[in-house]
Amino acid sequence: MACNSAPNTPSPEDSMSSHSHIHTYADAQAFLFSRFDLERTMNTSSPDTFKLDRMKQLAELLGNPQRQIKAIHIAGTKGKGSVSSMVSKILTDAGYTTGLFTSPHLEHLGQRFCINGTPCSEESMIEIIQQIMPAVEEMDRRDAKQSDIDLKPTFFEITTALAFMYFCQAKADIAVIEVGLGGRLDSTNICNPIVTAITNIGLDHTDILGNTLELIAREKAGIIKTGVPVINGCTVDGPQQEIEQIAAQRQAPLLTLAQDIVIKSGNVRTIPPQIESVSIHGRKVWENLIVGIPGQHQISNAAVCLGIIHELRKLDYSLEDKVIETGLSAVRCAGRLELINAQPQILLDVAHNPNSAKALADFLRHHFPDTKLHLVLSCSKDKRYDEIVELLASLFHSITFTKYTKNPRAVEPQLLFDSAATACNNLASRIDVEPDPDAAFNQALQNADGKDLIVITGSFYLIAELRSRALTLSS
Repeated sequence: MACNSAPNTPSPEDSMSSHSHIHTYADAQAFLFSRFDLERTMNTSSPDTFKLDRMKQLAELLGNPQRQIKAIHIAGTKGKGSVSSMVSKILTDAGYTTGLFTSPHLEHLGQRFCINGTPCSEESMIEIIQQIMPAVEEMDRRDAKQSDIDLKPTFFEITTALAFMYFCQAKADIAVIEVGLGGRLDSTNICNPIVTAITNIGLDHTDILGNTLELIAREKAGIIKTGVPVINGCTVDGPQQEIEQIAAQRQAPLLTLAQDIVIKSGNVRTIPPQIESVSIHGRKVWENLIVGIPGQHQISNAAVCLGIIHELRKLDYSLEDKVIETGLSAVRCAGRLELINAQPQILLDVAHNPNSAKALADFLRHHFPDTKLHLVLSCSKDKRYDEIVELLASLFHSITFTKYTKNPRAVEPQLLFDSAATACNNLASRIDVEPDPDAAFNQALQNADGKDLIVITGSFYLIAELRSRALTLSS
């Protein structure tokens, strides 16, 4: 498979001066971060503010690379990153050249774009951004001529285009594409899926996606395409019915968790989680599986993954049982209940909404019932941080509230303190406020003994700032 040229893009000679300033990785980063970035500036407008027109125009100028890639498209409030990693690992182990596009990244931008588990190199990123620049500048010129319509490509739209071009140029056999936000109007929704999946539905981004589970489900179900199989990991009646209805309207074959895909779990206290059996349409397909990512909630994510694998097999992808078994057990996902072996032990988790906070709390109760726990927490101001605090606070011997520094969306730690004091008055003497995340980590280390567990959570952005340091403490 080869990428077609981009017929509508200005010639290299015409555009040389316009993108000649992109020489280094720092140049590439500066260009990307100069664009409007929803991850840094949350927009409170309605979902209709987010249209696919810009993304479609940008892709057209680049020769529509997304049309040359077979994609697996995955949406959901929680779990889509884990499912994407599982599917990518299995496909890679099966010998397919597999692209993986996820967001946000932890340490560096290249982590968003992986081929066979390897992040995009700085050199490749520079090269592709140089190719994208003329199209972006053309869109900017169109914007200047049509001031009533915002045509300037955003950070996420450009990185989405980068992913499609990277996978296309790498001749990827298949690409796993994680939705950024929602689904219907997400930039990734121009991809060419052969299977789609929705992991679960929870209240998140309500100002953009809607304030009920049903409305959110409708937005996420916007990735469902006519005749394309969809795996439904939502088991809550209202949103589940929304997904079923849209799948029926688009004549998309549907596999629903707990109905069509039935999983019998093994011992819930094991790390990693164990699956006793998996049945699809009443027929037992797999037995005795291990999921490499910790947390009992990963059983449901594994079920969605296996539903995707089942559909890929029907499309003649060669995916042997042994490859599925070993791939699922070997998969890892940085920042998802990532346990670092140090003294004290450190657990990193990107839980950033009530659903994921509850999953973290359940994990800690099951696996560390007699361990003294210490929390370092920062949240985004647009999240339901009071509920996150209420779900977690009572589990911890000490709590240090902090504020990640490299993204302006962080909530003030004093507000987290106030939430904890309201939810758990008896914990006030064990709570610290330390705005600097490094200092907050130091405080937790001082509070903890060698046999204790420090939990760092609340946001991707906090994990991004502290993960490297935590890893340096591992033995």
